[in-house]
Amino acid sequence: MKQYCRYCAFCFEGDCYYCSALNKPLGDEQIKRPNKCKEFAMLNDVITGREYKPREQKKPKQKTAELRELF
Repeated sequence: MKQYCRYCAFCFEGDCYYCSALNKPLGDEQIKRPNKCKEFAMLNDVITGREYKPREQKKPKQKTAELRELF
């Protein structure tokens, strides 16, 4: 599962977005990018308040049947 700062319990909004675990301000674009932060703790979205629902991974289309027809 991908993790984003905007869904982290340590991210909050004031004059700007701020990470209390890392003690640093975050930009608008930074909270929307996936990351691999060790301090990540899942919570609701900082911007909208909605719960995170990951997308289902797309299954690759099988082209082997089409290739067999060609040969």
